[in-house]
Amino acid sequence: MTVSTKPVLKHVRTAATVVAIGTAATLAGPAPTANAAPPAKAPAASTTGSWCRPPLCSQTWNDSGKGFYALKNWCKSTGSTGSYTTKKPTCNNQKRNWLKPGERTKGTQDWDVFQVKKGRCFKVDFELTPGRDFSKKYNRKNKKTIYVKVANNAFAKVRSSTC
Repeated sequence: MTVSTKPVLKHVRTAATVVAIGTAATLAGPAPTANAAPPAKAPAASTTGSWCRPPLCSQTWNDSGKGFYALKNWCKSTGSTGSYTTKKPTCNNQKRNWLKPGERTKGTQDWDVFQVKKGRCFKVDFELTPGRDFSKKYNRKNKKTIYVKVANNAFAKVRSSTC
């Protein structure tokens, strides 16, 4: 018997959105006073895409039969979920994480990229805010390796490693 995880993911995503909205005032804190410390800043441009607040971090799940790398940083200020580049992201403190079949990146960390190696073909479901989900196929047979962006508050589920 096959059990679909799509309804569960939608509930998780909806719950994450409700929690994020419900706690926005708490995260923002009280209005600053003359003696208050300045607010925390987002990281410098060299780490673009590596910063998030859980549960709004990007996440990649490997539901395929083959392993692949997730990378920490997109390293560009342009692009949206599902867009890709053939240039390996190499900004400061770049890290990579091998995802075996059945594994996923941690939801409390931000992993903005997954790699589709030359000769491979991935079918991927992207889940964003309700009504903005989409699927995409990345066929790299006889083509260069690519690096695919997963923006904050997005889930990328690699469903198949064959096309």
